[in-house]
Amino acid sequence: MSALLCGIPQFLARRKSKAQENTAYLEGVPVQNEKKTVVSAKVDPFDSASSSASTIAIPPTTAVKPAEKAPETKSQRALTVCSKGKYALVDDFPAPELQHEQEVVIRNYAVGLNPIDWKSVDYNFCLPAFPWVTGREMAGVVERVGSEVKGCKVGDRVWTSTYYRDARAGCFQELVTVPAHTVSHIPSNITFEEAACLGVAALTAGMTLWKWLDVPLPSAPAVTSEEYLLVWGGSAVTGQFAIQMAKLGGLNVIAVCSERTKSMTEELGAKVVTRDGKSNEEIIEELRSIAGENITRVIDLVGNSTAVAALKTVSKTKPVHFAPLAMMKDQVVEGHITVHTVEMKRFVLDEESDKWSQELNALIESGKLRLPKIEVMNGGLEAVEAGLERIKKGDMGGVKVVVSLA
Repeated sequence: MSALLCGIPQFLARRKSKAQENTAYLEGVPVQNEKKTVVSAKVDPFDSASSSASTIAIPPTTAVKPAEKAPETKSQRALTVCSKGKYALVDDFPAPELQHEQEVVIRNYAVGLNPIDWKSVDYNFCLPAFPWVTGREMAGVVERVGSEVKGCKVGDRVWTSTYYRDARAGCFQELVTVPAHTVSHIPSNITFEEAACLGVAALTAGMTLWKWLDVPLPSAPAVTSEEYLLVWGGSAVTGQFAIQMAKLGGLNVIAVCSERTKSMTEELGAKVVTRDGKSNEEIIEELRSIAGENITRVIDLVGNSTAVAALKTVSKTKPVHFAPLAMMKDQVVEGHITVHTVEMKRFVLDEESDKWSQELNALIESGKLRLPKIEVMNGGLEAVEAGLERIKKGDMGGVKVVVSLA
């Protein structure tokens, strides 16, 4: 999984006051001056109001009368975070209840694993309380729906992307409760395990390009352009999706990756500059020799040093959109460069954001989008910790780890 979810833990783990949380949406917004832009430090793209956990009781929930439901389950199995760096697999965790008429309860069949999952536990951020349930993407079958839910029903195969501030939405449990607008039907041509990789990497790539970087939607009238999207970290799962989406939007794509993943990245449609044994300055020179003054959009999926290097590759004469999806320290950029804060929580908080998942589903159903190679771990929730250790070691070579609960 890409470094987009691997924000620098020291920064992410800072506590913030309530007042800071209320103004968190302003963090990372460029402050314009006459010729330069000062970019503030980046934070977790899932929430710019990251916070450490304290030990409090999970508040009771009040269920509404659902329009449709299966027999209600009072307790369930869940992998909980019981304290900093420690998990506990329990069989009697309270089953999530419907609190609003627009919510859906999903029976978990497969869960995707991401670096943010282990980082938040190891470094104690994005954990509002103990015990807590993490996990940000899953696929399963609708178990219950609220009385105002439209568009899905009990028995539907669905996938979702979740928000860490609601323990009911944590994906490392058997039943997951989410707002209905975040629920998407699984395309008929993919499995639960494949659908479980859409809620973070695919959705992040799509929203970054379509919402923030002004890349044309594939469903829009066809366009061709001499301009380039640079993806630094092209073989990361998010990078794989971004390359294909940009190509479908009419852009050229150039990517930085390892020699090991060069062939795969080229197959997705990108021109490739390998990083093995090269300094950033050498990579910059190669990128500019290929794309010239035409790099107008950038996604960095690695970290601060590569984000700074990527800035040196962009056009000096055309407007540039730049998305450093990992943390970037305070940085001065030229006035023609717009630096975007990618907040994936917007998918959950903005009800109209389901248009992005619909666009993504259409690409999959039409066969235009190639899914990443998936490593499926069986064993249910008991396998999650081992899976997180697997990705914690790094160097996944573009492979996505998914745990099957079926």
